[in-house]
Amino acid sequence: MLYNFDTHDDRLAAAALVLYAAYKSRDRRRFAVSTDMWDRIERFVKDAAKRSRTLPAFVEALKPRLCCGSISPRWLSADPFDAACERRGTEFLSHLLERHDGAAVVRKAYDETACVVLLVRDRLEREKPVESNSNDAINVKESV
Repeated sequence: MLYNFDTHDDRLAAAALVLYAAYKSRDRRRFAVSTDMWDRIERFVKDAAKRSRTLPAFVEALKPRLCCGSISPRWLSADPFDAACERRGTEFLSHLLERHDGAAVVRKAYDETACVVLLVRDRLEREKPVESNSNDAINVKESV
């Protein structure tokens, strides 16, 4: 398990983390959930990876396609519901860029796009119970 994705491949996990962070940081009004959303995301990842040589270029190419103005550091942590991890988010991104060969991560995103998307979808499904619990706790605090 790397970056909370069910894989042991560093490059695959790094590509999935970039997609996950961009997806979670998107403008939900402009890029809403739809029946063909994941098909579109797969095409967006493949296209962004095809046109990029570095990891920062990949991020920049992917963000507009997902209607993501800026990536929130919260979504770059292994546990986004941990407040301490949210504060370390920017450090985590620089660590990600230093630790991995960006060109190899982008190549992996291009060659194994479906796997990257599946890893993100798996993590999102595993986080659903956590999100609903945290939303319930917020609603209780607001009503008091």
